[in-house]
Amino acid sequence: MDTVEKALGEWRRERPDLDPSPIGVFGRLRRVAELSRHELEGYLAPYGLTPKSFDVLANLRRGGPPYRKTPSELAESSLLSSGAMTGRLDSLEKAGLIGRTPHPGDRRVMFAELTPAGIELIDEVFALHLANEETLLAGLDRDRRDEIAAALAELERTIQNAVAGREPRPRRTPRR
Repeated sequence: MDTVEKALGEWRRERPDLDPSPIGVFGRLRRVAELSRHELEGYLAPYGLTPKSFDVLANLRRGGPPYRKTPSELAESSLLSSGAMTGRLDSLEKAGLIGRTPHPGDRRVMFAELTPAGIELIDEVFALHLANEETLLAGLDRDRRDEIAAALAELERTIQNAVAGREPRPRRTPRR
């Protein structure tokens, strides 16, 4: 019995009037996210990368030549604020993995662009990253992976729809 199963059993015992099954979904999602984040951090550290810097490099690389985007484009495709993106870009530029070039049509906008060293690093690390993730998923055949990916996509849509349609929550004052 793992931690999630134990928590479910305890809630069923303590509050039989409630259905704790959402804990089975969200508890496992949190555990899988934490395990994969920890694995990725450890895997990227020897390359001087963090998951956030890896995400920026991969985002630029997968965009194709000339491997450049504005900070706003990067933030939008990473679901981050452009302010948060600026710090990431600063550290990648200091490391020589990206450069910044002015936008030809708008002097207020700078492009972040992979340098040759950035392309070389992300190409190497991304191939190894996929091989590592393949190892992590080795216990699942292709059909099962596809089922899980489809179920997670469905879950994401379900949550997005629930959040979009929800009334704002009333503020609750704490009891004293």
